[in-house]
Amino acid sequence: MKLIQQPIVLLAIVIAAGATSCNSSSENKTETDTTKAETTKPVTENVFDKMLGTWQSEDGNSFETWKKNDKDGYTSAAYSVKGKDTSWNEQATIYLENSNWVFENTVKGQNDGKVVKFISSVLQPNTVQFSNPAHDFPTDINYTVTDANTLNAFIVGPNKNGGKDTIPFSYKRLN
Repeated sequence: MKLIQQPIVLLAIVIAAGATSCNSSSENKTETDTTKAETTKPVTENVFDKMLGTWQSEDGNSFETWKKNDKDGYTSAAYSVKGKDTSWNEQATIYLENSNWVFENTVKGQNDGKVVKFISSVLQPNTVQFSNPAHDFPTDINYTVTDANTLNAFIVGPNKNGGKDTIPFSYKRLN
């Protein structure tokens, strides 16, 4: 299953962004090796603060809105616009747990509506990667703020041929 078809999220993201529901509870388990994380503690210049605001995809039809919540975490909503119709695609929450940032994601029409949890594996001032090797697709969600008005994201996961697929998303800041 793919997390997203349209740029989020989503995801997201990154975000953001699937085909079938997960039927096995083991697919929703989170397995990470936190020893591989480049940084597991919050950084002074936080990439998440740079992601705050509303972002529009290159095609102009998909949007992600990031907000800081009252619990020192972050939330996002990804949606698409066709004409006068707006449809919700994905919701995510990022929060600190046991010295790791967690990305919890719910995608419309996927995973039986259940949240999928990813754990930070890379955290730098302009980049974050979340991983969940047990998830079918994606296994990794990446966000990079290249400048004040550009957010690039991509998701990575296994494909049917035994390799990996990467799906990129590029956004420009609206506000």
